[in-house]
Amino acid sequence: MNNSRALAVEVLIRVLKNGAYSNIEINNVLKRSDLSDADSRLMTNIVYGVLQHKYVLEYQLKPYIKDKQVDQWVEILLMTAIYQMQYLDKVPEHAIFNESVEIAKANGKNDGVGNFVNAVLRNYQRHGFQDMPKGNSTHSLSLRYSMPEWLVDLLIKQQGVNKTVKVLESINQASDISIRVNTNKATVDEVSEKLSKQGFEMHPSKISEVGLICRHGNLVDTEEFRDGLFTIQDESSMMVAPAMDLQPNDEVLDSCAAPGGKTTHIASFLKDGSVTALDIHKPKTRLIQENSHRMGYQDIIKTKALDARKAKDAFEPDSFDKILVDAPCSGLGLIRRKPELRYFRKPEDLLDLQKIQLQILNSLTDLVKPNGTIVFSTCTFDAEENEDVVMKFLQDNDNFEVVPVKHDSRLDKNVHDGILKLLPDDYFTDGFFVAAFRRKK
Repeated sequence: MNNSRALAVEVLIRVLKNGAYSNIEINNVLKRSDLSDADSRLMTNIVYGVLQHKYVLEYQLKPYIKDKQVDQWVEILLMTAIYQMQYLDKVPEHAIFNESVEIAKANGKNDGVGNFVNAVLRNYQRHGFQDMPKGNSTHSLSLRYSMPEWLVDLLIKQQGVNKTVKVLESINQASDISIRVNTNKATVDEVSEKLSKQGFEMHPSKISEVGLICRHGNLVDTEEFRDGLFTIQDESSMMVAPAMDLQPNDEVLDSCAAPGGKTTHIASFLKDGSVTALDIHKPKTRLIQENSHRMGYQDIIKTKALDARKAKDAFEPDSFDKILVDAPCSGLGLIRRKPELRYFRKPEDLLDLQKIQLQILNSLTDLVKPNGTIVFSTCTFDAEENEDVVMKFLQDNDNFEVVPVKHDSRLDKNVHDGILKLLPDDYFTDGFFVAAFRRKK
């Protein structure tokens, strides 16, 4: 079946059963289907909505499923229907019922599946949405915001209950699209005007001078994107290149560079300098090259397929003025845009990732020049992968010290002890962390 609801179920099965990424699966489906813009938006809305509210939807279904053995795809189908009935105002219920039953019949082995789906939805329609547990206990917050209990506990421990509630409320809202303007090709106002004339609703970023926000739309299909006037990049990650205090002739190493958003941002500050961009996977270096050419920085950016932990074997000591370690991390700061991450991550992942981060940082210490800086960034709000890494790195390397990251004055309240940390509710961006280490003489 090639309609928005059936395709949403298809995507959700691949995400929840096979561990696929929602954004990649959605893009794959949109490329091969002939959905209208409205149907594409509906499919995308259903996928993200079910992932954002999964525990709530399971809680609502429980009285009607009880102890029945229900195939996962049937439960996913029911969740898509309940989501539409509860959260989408303009979708007629008869359409939800009819299409859900048809999807069940098309995928089930007999008519019994369709009858079961119809009965569950009729029961839900009769009884309505049941109240979720109140209060701020870990269990209640976990159910209300569809967040695993261990993650709720982690947030409460690190941020307190009140901030945790704000973060949880924020990350279950639909995300905007943010773009970084390539100011070597056009001004922010010029790009905003060009895109607005095409019907895109554009707004200036609250935290980046080169950022614009779009409510929805396929910006990558525009001529302006193809010509390299902008790139898709979250506002929070636009903080990294300015934090490096780049000079026009700097030699820079971007040690974990793919897909190249920060690499091209770094290149925009350089004139006689260069960026060497590494990634452990060779196909991803080609992605960096494609972005470099599109943005017009192919003469400044060099790529190399290399594990950053082995960089000291590939470069001479004191080769770089600045090094960026945009480290592998849990990605917990991305949950608004990748809501399935909350279900995939496990507590033990955090320390495993911390070890990798420290291995990368420690392997690069000899490659930065005296007085040069290593900037460490992640897209997570977890202290084990952020502040704890800073502390352990300094313990292992007494010839380095933390220096305040360069930042927009609008972010003063997010900088503590020279380190920048953004939580998802602060400016409706990804969660992000940036610290800078200077190598002493």
